[in-house]
Amino acid sequence: MAAKTSTTPTRAAEPLNRLIRLDRLEFRKLLDLYFGALRADWMYHETRQKLGTKAATDQGHAAASAWSACTMSLLLLQDMRTVDPDLRAAVDVLLKTCPDQMPSSGDLMRCGTEMLALADKHKHSGSDLLPLLDEAFCLLEAHHGNQALMSAQQAAGSGAA
Repeated sequence: MAAKTSTTPTRAAEPLNRLIRLDRLEFRKLLDLYFGALRADWMYHETRQKLGTKAATDQGHAAASAWSACTMSLLLLQDMRTVDPDLRAAVDVLLKTCPDQMPSSGDLMRCGTEMLALADKHKHSGSDLLPLLDEAFCLLEAHHGNQALMSAQQAAGSGAA
């Protein structure tokens, strides 16, 4: 009963060790924050379109706060010494898409292409980075789509006035 042999094979713990790497966990959190910021942007846009500028003040504050939290997470990842080089490159790409950088539609498309290239590097390797990079690419595509739709709705709204 007092034997010191492990009942869990060493190889069984290996996948769990990859899941709890700090850079992966922080990047996962970042993706959630990025999604939240995109959602907050959309809620602000919708509120402003339907109820006017005064009603959108709280939504605008929520969107700014969400983007601030996302940017802080990006900067934290950028400063971590133990971040995988491809995750660091993904962070650099995502930083270019934050509102303070004023990304255009073309900028978002270029960033999406860069993120897709990063994800493609891991396609056939079985890397644990692939799902994270794929999701980052999807969020960039959503950001581009949101921006295009908001611009179209604003143009239609100003044309009707």
